[in-house]
Amino acid sequence: MKITTLFFLIILGFSNHAQQFTLPAEEYPFFDIVEWKGNGSLLLNRDPTGLKKKINVTMVGENPTSTWQESFNPNTDAYYFISSENARYVYFLDQLELIGGKMSFHQINSAGNFKSSSADVGNAIKKLGKYDYNEMKLIDVITTDKSLLFVLRWNDKKEKKYIDFLVAMTHNNMLLYTNILGEVSEENLKDVRYGHWNYCGFQGENIFFVTKDVQDKKVGWSMRTTNSRGETTNTSFISAPSFSFETSLVTPFGMSGKYYLGLSDNQTGVIVRSNDNFYLTGIQTSSAGRFLELYVLKNGKWEKIQSTPIAAENSKKLEKFAVFPMNEGLAIASGAFDYFLPIDASKKVVKNTHSKLTPNNPSRVMQDSSSDRFTVSLATSLLLFDVNQLKKPTSVNFELIKK
Repeated sequence: MKITTLFFLIILGFSNHAQQFTLPAEEYPFFDIVEWKGNGSLLLNRDPTGLKKKINVTMVGENPTSTWQESFNPNTDAYYFISSENARYVYFLDQLELIGGKMSFHQINSAGNFKSSSADVGNAIKKLGKYDYNEMKLIDVITTDKSLLFVLRWNDKKEKKYIDFLVAMTHNNMLLYTNILGEVSEENLKDVRYGHWNYCGFQGENIFFVTKDVQDKKVGWSMRTTNSRGETTNTSFISAPSFSFETSLVTPFGMSGKYYLGLSDNQTGVIVRSNDNFYLTGIQTSSAGRFLELYVLKNGKWEKIQSTPIAAENSKKLEKFAVFPMNEGLAIASGAFDYFLPIDASKKVVKNTHSKLTPNNPSRVMQDSSSDRFTVSLATSLLLFDVNQLKKPTSVNFELIKK
């Protein structure tokens, strides 16, 4: 890992809580920036001619006087950044499909240590017995606190059902473990009360998956909890509330395999796990209007903590609805707007016009601003960057503002 010293300028007379600093120009122009939620921003630069594939990564965080730099060599021109709130490891994937059963990646921990390797997902699937990964579809790739997760789906045409598989790779030793999350019949999928298994969050060692289900004539969600090795540690059922949400086309928010794969499904409300609680969000329509709402599960009952008006879409198509859970609340992209629903009921909902920056910059959703600057929320500061500086062979400026 290389360490570089930055030259920075304190802004005198503007604010005692704001300063600007400059990152010197590198050999090649910076061309992209992504957020590592809670840690900072990753600036990328590489040879614009394409002759050299190596990508250089510069981490910029809360301390403007120093940062780290590293590099990796992707197998192709493409790369796919995988990150989550509270994940101490992030990844750059080389591809979105298994090649020879393997997924190539470049792992980064919070100290700036890089490891390039591949996960033999196909071989891990074979350990379950009769299943062939070549017949499966990659559904999602997620990073959690302890492991990188691969979710795959197989359509068993003979039995007319779908089976969802989990392959978990522990960050520290890169060992792979496999489990079956569950299955659903093709017949049940015709009923909106049933669905496929989806990742919904993690809390330390515990990883949560959810599927729409009916048990004992009760409509709700079946939950499955696994550990970092993919082993099932708990199963439960959560009843749906007495009210109902609109059906939305639920799409990934960003920085996950499902987002890059462009996958989506129809859901009436989205359930997520964050801050040791289950949250439920969606759009409700009543005589009073149309509202985006957030609920928390307390003692088996759904309690409303946020509600904000939301305009109707002028389209016959289902409205797209994307959710990104953060420690502070839920970032939601719906229609032409981005919303931030705080889990603290005393705080107000934030609404901004949707930005192309949002998928790789969830923190900006929390800021009540029309600015199109890249915004990273850190422990005590906001880190701001004007993306118009990208793709230019010059130094770049950041602004650090104390909260």
